[in-house]
Amino acid sequence: MATENNNAAATNKKSPTVSAKETDSYRSLFLEPGEVGARKGIFVPRELVDRLKMTVPLLDVEGLTIGVYVTRILLDHLKGNADILNTLMEKGKKKTRL
Repeated sequence: MATENNNAAATNKKSPTVSAKETDSYRSLFLEPGEVGARKGIFVPRELVDRLKMTVPLLDVEGLTIGVYVTRILLDHLKGNADILNTLMEKGKKKTRL
């Protein structure tokens, strides 16, 4: 009975409202066509690739590929977390010197 109520509550939740400004910001960061350049393969879960194969075409941006989309996301992540990553890498260097 409690599970049914929880499922009903989850079904009735509204999607978060996204502003036009947020949408435009996302579009300019991630949804611009481009070139990936020199490539090297990486391994990601099949489910992720399948989801991207369904998602990217629905974004309806001519010239946007899965590779470009993923590259833009990863570059933004690395840029946004540069201080944290640099701190962790410095700690890693100290450990390997011991």
